[in-house]
Amino acid sequence: MMIHQIARALANLNIALEFSEETIDEDEVINILERLGWDLNNLDTESQKMLSDAFRHIAPEYEGEFRDFVATLPETIGIDSEQT
Repeated sequence: MMIHQIARALANLNIALEFSEETIDEDEVINILERLGWDLNNLDTESQKMLSDAFRHIAPEYEGEFRDFVATLPETIGIDSEQT
């Protein structure tokens, strides 16, 4: 499904920004993640639900702390379909 591919791309971006060992300006990372969250929060309710469900669906593809990180991304970015 296309929504799973989108969720996977967003998850990988978030993982790269949150867990990077490279030197990245922390303020810029926060700015990028906040803008991403704002954009996703402006999706219609059904799209938020689909994306939220997709994150939970793909989470088992990741290992260890990345699995938990992806599974909780909907809550972290404010589109948690289980909360709405």
